[in-house]
Amino acid sequence: MTDDVIVQAAEGRLRGTRDGQALRFLGVPYAQAPATAGRFAAPVPHGRWDGIRDALAYGATSPQPDRGITIIPEPVIAGDNELNLNIFTPDLGAAGLPVLVWIHGGGFFGGGNASPWYRGGPFARDGVVLVSINYRLGAEGFLEVPGAPANRAVRDWVRALAWVQENVAAFGGNPAKVTIAGQSAGGGACATLLGVPAARGLFRGAVCMSGGSALTQTAAGVRAVAAQMARHLGIADLNQAALEELPAETILASQEAVSVAGAGAMDRRQDSEAVIGLLSGGSRLPWAPWTDGEVVTEEPLQAAASPQHSSVSLLAGATAHEFNMAWMKADWITAGMVAEGLAKAGVPAQVAAAYLDRAGQRPCGAVGQAITDRTFRVPAQQLAAAKAEAGGAAYAYDFRWAASAGVAPGLAFHCLDVPFAFDALGEPGVRQATGPAPPGSLAADMHGAWVRFVAHGDPGWQRYETGKRPVMVFAEPSAVHEDPLAMERAAWA
Repeated sequence: MTDDVIVQAAEGRLRGTRDGQALRFLGVPYAQAPATAGRFAAPVPHGRWDGIRDALAYGATSPQPDRGITIIPEPVIAGDNELNLNIFTPDLGAAGLPVLVWIHGGGFFGGGNASPWYRGGPFARDGVVLVSINYRLGAEGFLEVPGAPANRAVRDWVRALAWVQENVAAFGGNPAKVTIAGQSAGGGACATLLGVPAARGLFRGAVCMSGGSALTQTAAGVRAVAAQMARHLGIADLNQAALEELPAETILASQEAVSVAGAGAMDRRQDSEAVIGLLSGGSRLPWAPWTDGEVVTEEPLQAAASPQHSSVSLLAGATAHEFNMAWMKADWITAGMVAEGLAKAGVPAQVAAAYLDRAGQRPCGAVGQAITDRTFRVPAQQLAAAKAEAGGAAYAYDFRWAASAGVAPGLAFHCLDVPFAFDALGEPGVRQATGPAPPGSLAADMHGAWVRFVAHGDPGWQRYETGKRPVMVFAEPSAVHEDPLAMERAAWA
């Protein structure tokens, strides 16, 4: 007796297998391999195959260095086509189930869809089809190249969503009930897709976890990154033909050099001007989507505020201490640096004082909290507010549970909410992040909210409105609070 199952997709038959409560299909190509179709070209739909194609093992990840142990375990997998996806479903055929398409994070230069934290068994158990996608990262996904299509990674996301529309019914899903979701860069991807005309009609809801308008690039930033890449590669005339001829390893090495150079004050140098500049001016990821006018025509906040997009429901939030731990040991930072940086950012004096006065906050802790609020928590509120003001359905949350042990005791840090949203507390690496006893009740609260949002467009609490601002605070216990980030919003409005 075998647990193998066969599904007829548009391109041919696929062999999957049972994975606990889900039927699992892994490494399914949704486009041709970039090595064949062009690493700096738009994605091309995959052709048909003969016979039965095995979908029993995870597919390739986008080229990236193996960074060893990371908070979310995301293995780097070699292969010839990173444009692949995984499907976890409780049923096949005409079940008509709601669908969640997951876009992984990793700063747009790392990560992949093969993490055990992204397994879809709990979603399948609760009647949701989970699809997790890979896409081109770094230079291949985002480098602006004369003669090449812009925002190639964004085009990958759209191609994957089109594949879902064409095929998900065979896996028990309803193509009219698709919600996109992602964390960190994946959350930024979901926010970006609100402003992509080619993606309209491909999803009805978006979950932006720790990712919004701040995780995008600017036109000037894109040009600056392209100039840096050209210098590292030794190419005066950066163009698609020249890049396609270079080995992937050469591109990757230059990409890493640009990423390191862009880290700025995050490299923990004792540089007061860098800290002041970061607080006053913020920062941008070197590799990120941008409004190119063709693929991405509106920035996330602009798109969320547009009445023509009001039919897409939004769930947005962040963790309370996203990147605080990056600054915990920077005791060389002084209160004067913090005050100067916040003043230059336009933060009201009384709010700046509050950052330094909170429960004996050290200056380095105030820097971490200010960056967390500016980059993640307040943009999530702004995205929800823009959606609400346009008449759309928006819901906001703030994840505040912090473990007493683990990676950063006492902090609700970046990525900590992911295993709770996936109800994945038993997966490898979770206890290292959460400590030995993560609360199952919190996973039930958060995962249940995600399931309700995917199924019905409503996570179970009141809509976000600029006059009321109800926010679900995920903690022990979880509860809705009225405008719990008022001070943070005042700081970064």
